[in-house]
Amino acid sequence: SSESPENSFLPPSPTKPTITITYLNKGKFMLIVNGYNFQFKNFNRKKTIKFWSCTNRSCNVILHTNFDDTFIRFSGTVTDHNHLPNPADLELRDLKRSMKTRAATELAPLKEIVEQEMRKALLTGEALAVLPSASDIGHTLKHHRGKLTPALPNSSSFFIPDLYKRDYNNKERLLLHDSHDSTLEINELENARPAGRVLVWASDVQLKLLFCSERLYMDGAFGTSPPNFDQVFIIMSILHGTSVPVVYALLPDRKAVTYIDSFNVLFGSAKLIIKKLAPLLIMTDFEPGIEKAIRF
Repeated sequence: SSESPENSFLPPSPTKPTITITYLNKGKFMLIVNGYNFQFKNFNRKKTIKFWSCTNRSCNVILHTNFDDTFIRFSGTVTDHNHLPNPADLELRDLKRSMKTRAATELAPLKEIVEQEMRKALLTGEALAVLPSASDIGHTLKHHRGKLTPALPNSSSFFIPDLYKRDYNNKERLLLHDSHDSTLEINELENARPAGRVLVWASDVQLKLLFCSERLYMDGAFGTSPPNFDQVFIIMSILHGTSVPVVYALLPDRKAVTYIDSFNVLFGSAKLIIKKLAPLLIMTDFEPGIEKAIRF
């Protein structure tokens, strides 16, 4: 027989296959026909017919559809694929597409998105065998998340959208204090004002844990602070024997007045819910400004 060995196990293609799925891949439509992937190739001269080629570069099967993506015919004499369909490829495409969509439209942690979509996908063993590593998936999702993340501002006088004032589920308040926004300003010591902008984040759950804590740990991260700020200041409490962050703040400098202002925000927040901020022990690295503020 003149039929090649690799084609001998393939069943003949139906004369009029059913196009079951259309979806986007890298901004282009793709068709799934009897388990095979087809990508758009071109139009005819009158632009009344679409030409689609098999996504396997070694396969020469081409089909024609109308503008509604309804099958018309195969092109030429090659109607049988020289390879088997790859259902695992379709599974992974659907999984990646759902992950990318969520990464570009949600603020949920990328790791959480990956884990949730993996559970929902219920991948077959064949798909799991060719699934990219978590680091590769994460790198791809970071690119799509970048489409959602605004560019870094040129100064500290930037506007904060409501999306970034609430938690990633967009349900609970997260931004507690903004010294440049009178609607988000908590300060009862009018004479204790830092020179730059102060931003403080803490959810209601974090504040309750903060006000119930007897021990607090404070630290400033200087190398990871964004432009126009001097540090990311973090206050941690103990929950079930583990330190957990309860306050995040962006501070413009390391002066005592800046720390005093930040602590005053927390004292004011405690008064609003009839609580007290009165830890028995505070641990921090040696820094004159913060030591003076604690003793203030």
